[in-house]
Amino acid sequence: MAHTHPLPMIGFIGAGHLNGAIIKGILDNEDSIFGAEQLLVSCKDPAKAKVRSEAFALPVHTDNRHVIEKADYLVLGVKPAQMQILLQELAEYDLSEKIIITVAAAIDIASYRKILGDEVCIIRAMPNMAAAVQASLTGIYSDQELDEDCEHIIEDLFAGVGSIAWLDDETQIDGIIALSASGIAFYFRFMQAMREAGERYGFEGEELFDIISLSSLGASTLMVDNPEGGKFSDWIEKIALKGGTTEAGLKQMDNSDFDRIIADAMQATVERSRAIGEELTKDW
Repeated sequence: MAHTHPLPMIGFIGAGHLNGAIIKGILDNEDSIFGAEQLLVSCKDPAKAKVRSEAFALPVHTDNRHVIEKADYLVLGVKPAQMQILLQELAEYDLSEKIIITVAAAIDIASYRKILGDEVCIIRAMPNMAAAVQASLTGIYSDQELDEDCEHIIEDLFAGVGSIAWLDDETQIDGIIALSASGIAFYFRFMQAMREAGERYGFEGEELFDIISLSSLGASTLMVDNPEGGKFSDWIEKIALKGGTTEAGLKQMDNSDFDRIIADAMQATVERSRAIGEELTKDW
């Protein structure tokens, strides 16, 4: 959709993995309404700033002032433990006409408002590591109603790193962390266990890696390409013939209470996210 107003300037504070992936996604996305001329980037580490500047073919400032003053949208990409210091710096500026987007986990909007005030528009976005290969699912939440242009801009910013899910409630951010952000690691853990088991059957190295990774890709592709094709259980039933090999393996997973193990891992993730947020913001 064509943008009907002058394009805003997008400022990125921090140039780590997530902000770096978002910037790269914008620059690589031919359909994006934004180009390099709309992007402002800061990174306080001079060595990293130099590397990122060369990678993006953009100036990367080693102080935040220029980015804060010139940007209409500010994407905060620092670690949660560094967020309070950044917010204290931001609070020195007039943010009334700016949109603040944070990709930090754990810290809720109410905590941001303790420092930035109640009038600032704050949006939480939670991509995952697959943003680096444009395959992230980014959960997005705002506690304020956004106008149509703002929504389109947010969607364009994250379109270059994958898909977007608008969330109805901020607590769903913790669910996105468990399902998607931390969830990526859970899939890798499952694949690692399969690799260790696969070595018993004479496979190793690149061959074993390909068997596991391509099987995982195949399962995901079946679901993504057939969204109306049924539930996960339907696919399981198609593969697990009665009395067959797959059924035997699934029964063993049931005997080991596999579903409970996954549910407990996700709940531990959610609880830790909330605890980190409380620990970091208790003195804000």
